[in-house]
Formats: sequence, structure tokens, C-alpha cells
Amino acid sequence: MDKNRVLVVGGAGLLGSRLVHALLNGGNKVRVLDTRYGALENVKTHTDLEFVGMGSDDLRGGMVDIRTVNEAVEDADVVCHLAINWDGASWKHELPLAKLFEANIRGTLNLLEASRAHNVKHFLFSSSAAVYGETERTMSLRPSAGKSKVVDEETVCSPELWDGDPGPAYAIVKLMTEKLCMMYHHHYGLPVTVFRIEYIFSSGRELEDYANIHVDDVVQAFLLAMLNEKAYGQVFNLAYPASYISVSKVADSLGWKPLTTEETRKKSLRR
Repeated sequence: MDKNRVLVVGGAGLLGSRLVHALLNGGNKVRVLDTRYGALENVKTHTDLEFVGMGSDDLRGGMVDIRTVNEAVEDADVVCHLAINWDGASWKHELPLAKLFEANIRGTLNLLEASRAHNVKHFLFSSSAAVYGETERTMSLRPSAGKSKVVDEETVCSPELWDGDPGPAYAIVKLMTEKLCMMYHHHYGLPVTVFRIEYIFSSGRELEDYANIHVDDVVQAFLLAMLNEKAYGQVFNLAYPASYISVSKVADSLGWKPLTTEETRKKSLRR
């Protein structure tokens, strides 16, 4: 990938911080829009890294504040939207749903409008496999259900049926925001790519909780798609090969091949 100016929205989280590190290692200029340093605390003084929105209120600052968003998006070649305001990492459902919907939908609209105004070359959005509702994977955890559904990117989404963490409202917001992104692609010509990502893991603890795909493979998918015209206007399922979800579309279109479990293990040991 050529050197670019990349905005990572939600860069302080697990996926965001790994993506930021990969972009910096590739020599790119990186700007992070978030309300905390989080996993980037140890690199916050990097000469090619800039932060916007630090210390602001999640429900009123960050991507919800249009002035902050315009500051963050200005001069960016690429925007990676990984942020979601959902009670942080706790999933405790302490905030009213109306406030969560407002923050996430308004925040995404702000990012899309600013990206259009500033002629961003590519907008990548991190969605979730939860938008499909109950898949064969989730059903297999409850054998008594007596039914299953195999999905691919063309499957009708039923996010209201999602019963995993953090609940169906999360899945509904993810589908709503990805549809907004695709509307800006079709209506305004903004180059957009959506990844519907399965449960990410970085350690054995998440694997024990039925996580599906290593965070570093998700990062590689973002890097592979970035400014790749074949990815514009596309929605990709992102998961390891399994009967309940496909990687054939992303593999065929972008040439991506996920690491095997053994390759992932060896890669983790080398760190």
C-alpha cells in the first residue's frame, strides 16, 4: 500500500490500535479520532501519529461533534470507521438505547458528510456478523433450537434476532450504520467498503468464548482493501472458513487468505 494519510475512528480499541500500529509500520501518517488513548498510550508521542477528540464526552464529543469530526477528516486520504459507543467494553446496557442510537447514527452521519466534503478517497466501515441475526454458529450453542441458517453476503439480515452480546440493538445499529455508508456510496459516489466481522480474538481467552477470527487477520483485510478499487461498494464477510459464514467473496475479489490456526499460533508466539 502507498503511503497515505489515514484517519482511524475508534483507534484506541483492540482492532483500532492494531490497525494504527500496522499503518505506522507501513510509513503512513495516522490520525486517531477517539475520546481516550487506550491501547495507544505507549505510542501517543509517535511523530507520525496525531490525536483528535481526546478527553471529550462520548455522547457529545468525539464523532458526535461535527467540528471535531471536520478537524479529524481534513486532509485524510482514507477514513477507517471502527468506533461504536456502547458502554465501552462492558456491554452492561447502562445507557438508554435512545442515547446510544443518537450517538452512533449522528456520529456516522458526521463522518460521512465530512468525508464527502473533504473528498476522502476511501471510507471503510467495521460492521458485524451480528447483523444476520441467528446463524448456524449461534444456533449450534443451543441444540434444542432445532434449526440453523447458513449465511453469505446476500443473506437477508435479521439483526433483531441476534441474541449474543451485546444484544439485538447493537446488531440493529450496525446494520443501520452500514446502510448509511452504502447510501453515501450510491448517492454521492463516496468509495465505501463494509466488513461484517465475526467475533475477534487476540488470545486463547476469547477463543474459549467462541471467537472466530484473529485481530491481525482483520487488520490485514483492511490494509488489503484500502484504496483497492475492487473493494469500493462492496460488503464482505470477514471470518475464518466455517459453514455458517463465507470468506469466498473477500478471497476471490481481493486475494485474501486467512491464516490457519497453526499459522496464527506461530505468529502470536513470535511477538
